[in-house]
Amino acid sequence: MLANVLTAGEPAALRLVADLNPGSEGSGVSSFFVWDGKVWFKAASTRGGKTVWSLYATDGSTAGTQLIKDFPPQERGSFFDNPFVYEKRLYFQGPNAALGKGSRVWVTDGTEAGTRPISEDGKDVCDEYKPVLVGDRLVLSLHGDYDGHGLVALNLHTLNTETIAVPFDGWEDQTDVAMLKGNLLRLDLNGKFLWNIDGTRSGLKKLPLPELPPFENDDGMNQFVSLPNGVLMLPNGQLKPPLELWHTDGKSVAKVAAWWPDNFTSQLWFGRLGDVGMMLAHDRTRRCGLWSSDGTPAGSKTIMDSDPYKEASFTFPRTPHPSPVVTGGRLYFLMDDGRHGLELWCSDGSQSGTHLVTDIALGDEDAEIFKLLPLADGRLLFQRKNAKADTDVWITDGTEVGSRRLATLKRRTDVDAVLNGIILVTSVNDQFGLELHALDIPELTIPKAATESK
Repeated sequence: MLANVLTAGEPAALRLVADLNPGSEGSGVSSFFVWDGKVWFKAASTRGGKTVWSLYATDGSTAGTQLIKDFPPQERGSFFDNPFVYEKRLYFQGPNAALGKGSRVWVTDGTEAGTRPISEDGKDVCDEYKPVLVGDRLVLSLHGDYDGHGLVALNLHTLNTETIAVPFDGWEDQTDVAMLKGNLLRLDLNGKFLWNIDGTRSGLKKLPLPELPPFENDDGMNQFVSLPNGVLMLPNGQLKPPLELWHTDGKSVAKVAAWWPDNFTSQLWFGRLGDVGMMLAHDRTRRCGLWSSDGTPAGSKTIMDSDPYKEASFTFPRTPHPSPVVTGGRLYFLMDDGRHGLELWCSDGSQSGTHLVTDIALGDEDAEIFKLLPLADGRLLFQRKNAKADTDVWITDGTEVGSRRLATLKRRTDVDAVLNGIILVTSVNDQFGLELHALDIPELTIPKAATESK
């Protein structure tokens, strides 16, 4: 069947994994997370005229799809958000039934009885903001009737909580956080100083950094990247030129590089690749650049840049295009170099290792890529719209010879996870609505050693 798909380009036949909400309404499956040989996700069903959210796990088969637990009802807040694994247990932000909104920290062992909030006294209640693990303590932002937010730490071994600060106004958004020497580095809400958080009340300190440049409201952009030798910082966000890159080791602050002194940036990605920070940006003149830094002036370099008056005017994708991702020692991103249209590129952090992966839509046409999915073995799965208004699923190792189309899927079908040679997708049809389906591709089976190393 796969050979026919590749040659004819006809949509592959999907098999239904489970009709979780019988009928044509669909279950709204979402929030996929791969752990312990299964894909965990949440889904909704209608019971007695009410919507019930539930936690499920699947191995990709109908028989192996299991309802773990129905969540208690609430008006708004978390159900299965920000999952993470700690000491072979799966934690996530789930509902806070007592308030009917917000979230609590939940844990699951894969059984209904073992899926619950992790404390009986409700001290794991937190905002929707993502908690951060510092050692064996989970640092949570609380919101109550007081003025501002509170900060507590939950010990995942003893399940005891310690109030760090109430109120605490340095936790109003979900970005501006990094790890520094095993502690949490956090920008205060006013952007004037940094907090050093070790998960204890006595360890909450303001870092004495008089050289710290002023930060501005970043509107959700990540401004910190942790490196082995400290933290890279972008203090001026997206608001004004130049793009300045700073570094701190927790004792002092120094500017290591500055780029683009004359233009405002309109799109920017800032993250880590190996032991260096990477920044990809484009400005309103359609100029695009890629830079890297190891936290020193000598180790901060331009990998790729362009001039808006030359033929090759690089462009950076905007919504609905996906954000760049890192896997297999490479940064994957979408870019238009002025000749190939908007296509998939990758970089290993060097000039010679930064290149177009493959020109899928020949000429200057865009590839219409809308999803990038890193795999546990370092390869990348991506999905694109094709000329027939269907979608193609591709896989790549970052080289043209290692890039190929795996299957063609009908429109309104999104790839969500890969598990044991199975591509799990959410697909909409008239009979089932939005439900979980699967496509079997044995060559996607990832060796156990590769999954254990991630």
